Amino acid sequence: MKKSLMLAIVMMTSTIIFAQHAKSSHKGHTDRFEKMKTDLALTDAQYASIKSIDTKYNNKRDALKNDSAQTREAKGAAFKTMRTDEENEIAALLTPDQKTKWDKLKTEHGEKRKEHFQKISEQREAKLKTTLGLSDDQSQKMKAVNQQFMEKFGALRKSDTKDKAAFEKLKTDHEAAIKGILTPEQFQKWTTMRADMRKKHGHEHGHMQKG
Repeated sequence: MKKSLMLAIVMMTSTIIFAQHAKSSHKGHTDRFEKMKTDLALTDAQYASIKSIDTKYNNKRDALKNDSAQTREAKGAAFKTMRTDEENEIAALLTPDQKTKWDKLKTEHGEKRKEHFQKISEQREAKLKTTLGLSDDQSQKMKAVNQQFMEKFGALRKSDTKDKAAFEKLKTDHEAAIKGILTPEQFQKWTTMRADMRKKHGHEHGHMQKG
């Protein structure tokens, strides 16, 4: 998966990250393809074919999300492959000029997502600082530790490793680093916040799968 910018959520573990990754809405896809139709001047036939491709991969993603036999890491790799395959099928329907415009749209979409997550990251950093009563020094150290965690986590995801021990060690090292920054009371609050967030995301993800 791409290098994440969601640096500030200390509580964000691989479980939460996966839940957010899997949580793509059909409405979002519809809006994106409506924009493609207008910006790329798609013909009705092209649009219908692209919508058909999108529906096919949405069904595959739903099936994968509900496949309890797959590991989290395997699902992440499969989602990545699906995304590439879907984009390749869509690209095959476009003219060279449309393909150039589409590449530009994807770049712009990526920048907007980057800005969006950066804003969320800053808001969560501020909330965490207030909730835990962090000093400026603690806040900066927490941000650095979280950034390192996310970069290493992203690298492991990109490597498609099946080594669960590597992910567990990364989480354990991250928690130890956080514990070294916080006071015992702050660390207890952080642990509680992380548990609440895991529960929240697990609850939301469960409803998403049933819907």
